[in-house]
Amino acid sequence: MSKHLSLLTGVTVILLTVSSCEPKQPKVINEGQIVYGIEYDSLILCTIDKKLLPSSLTVRFCNNNTINTIDALSGAVTISIISQPGKREFSTLLKVFDKKLYHSEPYVNGQYPAMYARMPKVIIDTLVNDCEFLGYRCKRAMGYFDGNQDSKFEIIYTNEINIENPNMNTPFENIDGVMLGFSLRFNRYDMKLKALSITETKVDSYAFNIPADYKKVDYQTMTDLIYLLQQ
Repeated sequence: MSKHLSLLTGVTVILLTVSSCEPKQPKVINEGQIVYGIEYDSLILCTIDKKLLPSSLTVRFCNNNTINTIDALSGAVTISIISQPGKREFSTLLKVFDKKLYHSEPYVNGQYPAMYARMPKVIIDTLVNDCEFLGYRCKRAMGYFDGNQDSKFEIIYTNEINIENPNMNTPFENIDGVMLGFSLRFNRYDMKLKALSITETKVDSYAFNIPADYKKVDYQTMTDLIYLLQQ
């Protein structure tokens, strides 16, 4: 009896070993939504009520089109960036209470959309290692904002979410993948963002349209307004 038990145990161990060595299949998704939480340095929270700061970032994507939406004051203030590679166009939307404005611009090398206009470029310092995050195979790197090499931050990104050139014309353009953990700098605020959920869900094409009740403004006006909101 003990001989048969030993044999059974040995076979079980071999089967488990073989199955654990099988390569994990990529779980690429082409359409869906990513929700990020936002954290702030304790020094910032000592000077301003957290309720006044942006609380979340939502990214919706489909057919390489994306819309990134960040809000504050329970949605009273909302900034969105729509990227449409097919049109080679960015649109920045700003809602402050009942005021709704937008600015559209073509992709131009070296020029960022209005939301990122005053943000330093991100320098990638080192690629640390491979990792898994929220069930996705990822890379973990360290980077810093240009001119501030002493303040490095973690960047986690994946190629298992199917968005082509997801960081084009942004300070993160050297990152070849969808970021699930990173930092943003808006004037005096450093924000740490980390994905809380990734959902494969249908995103209707109208999500990437500019609503009819938004008024068009020029690039400088949009840039100045976003800068004022960071004071």
